[in-house]
Amino acid sequence: ACTVKAIPQSEAIIVSVIDTGMGIAPEDLHKVFEKFQQVGDTLTDKPQGSGLGLPICKQIVEHHGGTIWVESQLGRGSNFSFSLPIADAIDVRPEKISIDILVRQLKESFLQAESSSPDRPKTILVVDDDENIRTLLRQQLEPEGYKIREAKDGVDAINQVKREKPDLIILDVMMPQINGFDVAAVLKNDPQTLNIPIIILSIVEDKQRGYHLGIDRYFTKPVNAEELHNNIAFLLSQGTSKKKVLVVDEDASAVNTLSEVLQAKGYSVTEASNEQECIDKALAVKPDMIVVNSLLSQNHNLLKTLRFEKGLENVFFVLLTGEN
Repeated sequence: ACTVKAIPQSEAIIVSVIDTGMGIAPEDLHKVFEKFQQVGDTLTDKPQGSGLGLPICKQIVEHHGGTIWVESQLGRGSNFSFSLPIADAIDVRPEKISIDILVRQLKESFLQAESSSPDRPKTILVVDDDENIRTLLRQQLEPEGYKIREAKDGVDAINQVKREKPDLIILDVMMPQINGFDVAAVLKNDPQTLNIPIIILSIVEDKQRGYHLGIDRYFTKPVNAEELHNNIAFLLSQGTSKKKVLVVDEDASAVNTLSEVLQAKGYSVTEASNEQECIDKALAVKPDMIVVNSLLSQNHNLLKTLRFEKGLENVFFVLLTGEN
């Protein structure tokens, strides 16, 4: 049996998931939030999966300023709990910045990115447990001028990406130890690797799950080579995974200025001019970042409304002021 409880406190809310299962031995408690770790008696518990669910939960909770922990008694069950700060009690608020400063910073970073990108071969990491597939992709892509690295499984892929980031990843799903979906979840939940474009190339037909994780393209085998090459070239021309930004301001001129700069930098931009339009488009587009006029946000409590909408929990907010 499993019970879920939520207890509000003065500055936080604590959510607990309590089960009456086998429990966890004291010496194993410190392992449960480590990647690729599974605990329990393999003869009776038969643990399954990749050992990434709790580490990903830990990353998400800590990203929102919370903490996560576990209490357990062997043979009686476990209590997994996490705390999240209540919005009114959070000291760290979205930074307010003037539109002129934001535009200048975006333009400067765009120029720096252009000047700091040497003319070097783009590196593609091919991840597949089938050596024949890796060889085939190498033979197809090296003549196009790409530098190809190979990973034989998901663990190997994650280790390689941590050591030296590729420009793009081609990823299989059905692999031993850790499947491609879990690899994508790890990389897309890490700020250091979330911008690396990922193409899933697999016999598994589950595009919705792939795109929900944040991957950029999903092809099922066998794939048309020309279509694959065209999409690789397009994603690499973007520099990183194309991020979605929602710009919200009643001033049409300010929206147009920001949109032009963001689009030139490779972002996908959606515009809104009022509270309801912002909410509707945020729910439809699921942006990675919302740039919103601070006065509009304060008047309509937009941040609090959007923070609690499903699918918008991880959105990054930038508040704009009218000051120069």
